[in-house]
Amino acid sequence: MVYLYFHTNDPSKRKAVRWFNDHDIPLIQRNIEKQPLSPDEVLHLLSISLNGTDDLISLRSRDTKALKMNRPSVTINEFTSAVQKSPRILKNPIIFDSVKLVTGFDQEKMGIFIPKGERRLELSQLLAKFTHPEGHIKLA
Repeated sequence: MVYLYFHTNDPSKRKAVRWFNDHDIPLIQRNIEKQPLSPDEVLHLLSISLNGTDDLISLRSRDTKALKMNRPSVTINEFTSAVQKSPRILKNPIIFDSVKLVTGFDQEKMGIFIPKGERRLELSQLLAKFTHPEGHIKLA
């Protein structure tokens, strides 16, 4: 199951939802301003992010600037507390499953949520369009 956490209904969030709908991938959405994250949920996001808080904190957010958090030295407890008080310090949207996490909407990165078998099928169909019946690749 894929989850999408958001705090504003911005274009990135809407594009992500549309992309999942277009690919028939079930998606559970959650507004983290109306339903704040628990400390365990914040820890889970940290555990599946590749770069820890760097993947999650929005540096351009007014809330992040107002908190004056020193990212390199922020503790996990300080971070979870800040997220619960001000969810807008997080990037929008945060999309994840049990092991993968993407922030924002980048169509190229979204492919990680398509099952491997389906990706292989798409690739073989794409390559078939460019392959000559005798096995040679068509070059324009």
